[in-house]
Amino acid sequence: MATVTVRVPATMGNLGSGFDALGAALSWHNFVTLTAPHDGIVVEVVGEGAETVSRDEGNIAVQAVKRLMQFLSPDIARPLRKGFRLSLDNRFPLTRGLGSSAAARVGALVAANTLLSSPMTDDRLLALAAELEGHTDNAAAALLGGVTVAVATEEGVVWERFLPAAEVRIALLVPDFELETEKARAVLPKKVPMGDAVFNLSRSALLIAALTKGSLSLLREAMCDRLHQTYRQRLMPWLSEVFAAALEAGALGVHLSGAGPTVAAWCSDEATAKVVAKAMCQTLNAAGCGGIWQVATLDTNGAVAQTNR
Repeated sequence: MATVTVRVPATMGNLGSGFDALGAALSWHNFVTLTAPHDGIVVEVVGEGAETVSRDEGNIAVQAVKRLMQFLSPDIARPLRKGFRLSLDNRFPLTRGLGSSAAARVGALVAANTLLSSPMTDDRLLALAAELEGHTDNAAAALLGGVTVAVATEEGVVWERFLPAAEVRIALLVPDFELETEKARAVLPKKVPMGDAVFNLSRSALLIAALTKGSLSLLREAMCDRLHQTYRQRLMPWLSEVFAAALEAGALGVHLSGAGPTVAAWCSDEATAKVVAKAMCQTLNAAGCGGIWQVATLDTNGAVAQTNR
């Protein structure tokens, strides 16, 4: 019997202008532990979502392990074929735009791959994770860490990973209500004006240049968006006021984390990030909503596995 534990980071998708393409990993982690062989499939959940997360074969982490097994020969997958136990230790909130589904899927995929002596490359794992997620941004950041650019193609996922040239801190505002990605996507239009598409293309290019060159003063403009945040504001009517509060308090740039409702403000140092986080929280409270704040750094490692045999 073998046990693999994977530490997998929370992630921010989109980063404002980079809709469904850019992502970043945060120093806030969940843990996925896989033990095999086991009699049947057993799922254990502690922490966030302990009362609501599925404990049967409908669990998304179980589905990820099963999907990986479909690509492997029966001999390679033998340790998992009889059954396995998955233990999910969730440390960051679920359905808040922090990549909890990507963390579960990537954690399970990496755990299963490691337990089977790594028959799959990172490229193949990312392709599987992106298929299960339906988009690449959170999956790439969770697997690879840092800031990621990931594009789905017919051959797989083409990606690049990098770290900003200047140190940053991320002030996170996490409202106390859940927002499912499907609901947040449902408010988006099927078509957008050409001007809005060009607006986002130029800002996303500027964002990558700003981060790689360390030109953090450009983040305010580079994180502006017209493809998703404007439409999602109808689900979060306080959003523009929270953005304004973050910038006024000293944030370099601000955006929804993924589909929201979490808001992420990039700052130059820890002290500023705390001021920004508190300002955002006060603004949210004034709008009649509750929430918590957190200051994080960027995770540089992505999903990390440890084996105990």
